[in-house]
Amino acid sequence: MTGLSRAALAWYRQRGRNLPWRRTRDPYAILVSEVMLQQTQVARVIPKYLAFLQRFPTPLALANARLRDVLAVWSGLGYNRRAKHLWETARAIVAQHRGHLPETAEALRALPGIGRYTAGAIASFAYGAHEPAVETNIRRVLSRAVLGTDRAGEADVWRVAGELLPRDAASWNHALMDIGSMFCRTTPNCSPCPVRDACAFRATASKIGTAKRRTSKRDRADVPTRTSRANGAWEGSRRQYRGRVIRALAAAPSLPVRELGPRVKEGFSSSELPWLLDLLADLERDGLVALNPQKTRAALP
Repeated sequence: MTGLSRAALAWYRQRGRNLPWRRTRDPYAILVSEVMLQQTQVARVIPKYLAFLQRFPTPLALANARLRDVLAVWSGLGYNRRAKHLWETARAIVAQHRGHLPETAEALRALPGIGRYTAGAIASFAYGAHEPAVETNIRRVLSRAVLGTDRAGEADVWRVAGELLPRDAASWNHALMDIGSMFCRTTPNCSPCPVRDACAFRATASKIGTAKRRTSKRDRADVPTRTSRANGAWEGSRRQYRGRVIRALAAAPSLPVRELGPRVKEGFSSSELPWLLDLLADLERDGLVALNPQKTRAALP
C-alpha cells in the first residue's frame, strides 16, 4: 500500500461522507444512485434517491412501471433522459439476468446505459470486486497526486487507478471521490487535504490556487449551486424549459399544447407556439413526451 492509499483510507474511515447509498450493498440501489449523481449535487439527489427506491424498489418494479410514472417520480432532478435510460437498463436486467445485476464489471458493461465507471462502481461497492472506478473527482485526484499534472489523459488515469488499487477497492474509490469533492476541486484546497503529503502536485497546486483566487470566485463549490445556475446560463435555457414540460405533464395525464405553454414559460403568447412545438418535438424524439397526431395535446409516454 502506498503513502497515498494509506492516507486516503485512514481519513475516509474517520471522515468519509455518510451517504445512504453507502449503507447498502444492493447493486440496484447503487445503480440508481450512480445514475442520479451524474451532473447533480449530492444534496439534491438524496431525497429523490429515497423516494425513487420506495416507489421502484427492485429492477423488476422499475421495468414493469410505465415510463410516465418513472418520469413523474424523477421530475425535478433534471436531465430526464437519465430516467429513461435507467428504466431501459432495468428492463434489460430483467430480460437478460432475471432481475439480478451481474457481478463482474465486464458483464455490467454489456448492459445498456452502463459505462466503464458505473460498472466499476457497482462491482466494487456492491460485490467487493477489485475494480477501479474513475469519475471526475477521482480523475482529478489521481492526475494531480500521482501524475503531478492537471492534464493527464484518461487512459493514464485509469492505468494508475488500476495499479494503485488496494484490497478494499470500495473504500478506496469512495475516499478518492470525497477527497476530490471536498479538497481537490478545480481550485485545490491543499492545506486541509488528507493526502497533501503524498501529492506530487501540491506545490504547483498552491501557486495555481492562489492565482485563481485572485482572479475568480467561481470555484467556491465543486459543482454549481441552484443559485448560480439560476443567475447564469441555467435561467431561460432550453434544458430548464424541458424540465418544466416534464413537471407540468407529471402533474396532469394530458394537456392541450396551448394550455401547457403558460405552465412552461411565464408570459407565454400564441406567437411562441412554434417554439413550444419545437421543444415538444425534441422531447418526443428523446422518448420523453408523446404528442397526438395533430400536435395539439402532449402527455408523458
